[in-house]
Amino acid sequence: MKSTMLQYDRSVEEAVERLLQLGVFTSKADIFRVGAMELALKYGLVKSKDEVIEEMMYKDAESALRRLKSGKAKLHKIEEI
Repeated sequence: MKSTMLQYDRSVEEAVERLLQLGVFTSKADIFRVGAMELALKYGLVKSKDEVIEEMMYKDAESALRRLKSGKAKLHKIEEI
């Protein structure tokens, strides 16, 4: 983990202090980490939660389809279950 010293103006300081007072975050480091990740998401530098979930679902579906095609798995009608 890296460490960085930041200087920021009064309005940012007030926002940070208010977030801490409200208990939204427990540390200034958390506030800036979340802010950095939100910006990275906004500019497409990291995957969104939905993208990660979609990838996970695709991987599960892909293996399920392979099992179906190979005969190792079988589909049942909901009425039969």
